[in-house]
Amino acid sequence: MSVQRLLFFVLSALFFIGSFKWINDELHPKWVKYQKEYYEEQASKTEKEYLAATSVKERELVGKRLTSLRKPVYEIKQILLKGEYSWAKRQNGDKVDRCMTCHIDEEKLKVSHPNTRDLPFDIYGCTVCHGGNGRALSEEMAHEGMYYHKRQMQLRMATAEALFDFWSELAILTPEESDPNQRIEMGDFKKYSITGDKAIYVGSQKCLKCHAGLTSPHVERWQRIKFKTFERVKEAPDYIAGNAEYRKTCFKCHTTGYDETTGKYSEEGVTCEACHGAGEMFSYFMDIGKAPEGQKIAKVGTFGTPYNVCGPCHHTRGHEMRLKFFQEKGGSDEWFFPQHTAPYKTGLTGKGASVSEPLPKIY
Repeated sequence: MSVQRLLFFVLSALFFIGSFKWINDELHPKWVKYQKEYYEEQASKTEKEYLAATSVKERELVGKRLTSLRKPVYEIKQILLKGEYSWAKRQNGDKVDRCMTCHIDEEKLKVSHPNTRDLPFDIYGCTVCHGGNGRALSEEMAHEGMYYHKRQMQLRMATAEALFDFWSELAILTPEESDPNQRIEMGDFKKYSITGDKAIYVGSQKCLKCHAGLTSPHVERWQRIKFKTFERVKEAPDYIAGNAEYRKTCFKCHTTGYDETTGKYSEEGVTCEACHGAGEMFSYFMDIGKAPEGQKIAKVGTFGTPYNVCGPCHHTRGHEMRLKFFQEKGGSDEWFFPQHTAPYKTGLTGKGASVSEPLPKIY
């Protein structure tokens, strides 16, 4: 056999093998295996429920579910993510996340991500935290450049810009942020760390170790006024008379790190992290000697950035429940101005003389 014939034979064989492999992968993609295992597992659990059913109606409902699990439809599953992505912007068309094609068991995902329940998979997908290629269906391509666990994600934090990019991506993927007509609060993303978990509140004492000296005028004023707000709240007659639900309305603005789902907070009063956000990320940079990077994060929300943290508490209807209480119980105009705002109760006349301004009346 001549060299040419041998070469032709080898190339032809490689061509047919490659074609067979390609056709086989198209007809029997690897992701089907994961879906098959999932549906078989669910069918086995449902079969036990069916056998344990005690009523005809229950058995009928479980039976329908069991029938569908025994004859599943294997298909590509994806989330069509929000935002503007196009070929003109050198982006691969509509941005999608197909990770759940293989990672189909949502219950297992919830168990393995206990601290990211506030970051719903059906809005943000997986790649926003883990990286990789969410459009790809092969394991190799989908996992390329992926951050598998928290430690790898945190290593991205060489500079503060990595966190800003993460928050910006969350804003793009959130419908309420892209449509001003739907927007309820501006940029509530500072509560998330680079891993998608809720950022940890480190406590004002950690901040004050350095800042009591570095920024003493600011710290002294804040400690004298804002740190004390919850002490004033606890002395208010409506707080004392109010039930647990009424008091919760005070916690949101007069404590630091309040979690509405658990009813717990990090500290009483409006301390450092109430305005600058949970300190996990910027204290991380401080601890590794990158104070300027930590400073960038701490300043977010205080200089007119999209991540405005003032609005949720500083709005005109924040004390409506207090008005109702004092209308029913009777009381002075002091309901409107808590004691800690005493320094701000005066105004200036045209000549510069300080005079007391009238307080709003209760009607």
